Amino acid sequence: MNKQVAIIIDWFGIYDLKAAKAAAKADYGRGLYMLIGKAKSQKKNPKLQYIGIAKELYSRIGNGHIAIRDLSQELKIWLGEVASFGVPGKKVKKVDPMLDLAEWSHTYFLDDLPLNKKKKANPPSNPVMVYNRWWHKDYETLRVKRPHPDWPDLIDYIGKEYGAKIVWFGGAVDKWKPSDFSR
Repeated sequence: MNKQVAIIIDWFGIYDLKAAKAAAKADYGRGLYMLIGKAKSQKKNPKLQYIGIAKELYSRIGNGHIAIRDLSQELKIWLGEVASFGVPGKKVKKVDPMLDLAEWSHTYFLDDLPLNKKKKANPPSNPVMVYNRWWHKDYETLRVKRPHPDWPDLIDYIGKEYGAKIVWFGGAVDKWKPSDFSR
């Protein structure tokens, strides 16, 4: 079994599209972004819609992004950066393994990311624990509440044979048994 990787993601926001693009250009290189909003046909409250990664966040945040185009005016963007050490060993992919595992974990374990099509068929390739922390746009003030009730504090995936836990602090724990991976 591969050793589990622990990834801490510091998320900053909330941004509208214009502010997210400006912040990404000024303060970010590689990183993650989470889109919260309503699809054109959606009538209920805004929800988690898409998570993505980029070598240069500035290049991915814009009207040309298909997921951004699919969302209504209630779009809220969170920009994330990995705050933990990298994965040891030789890089075998072009994509940073920490970003890849963080995106993959959210995509696979959160059923409420409808605009993510890839990385839903199989769980992450390595055991991974992702810890999300949310900050205000001043980069110094920790948020007391998570930005959306469906966005967990912790995703703890030990491997197919052991299962996973999706944790919302102060609330419920969603446990995945090994049999749950045969969707």
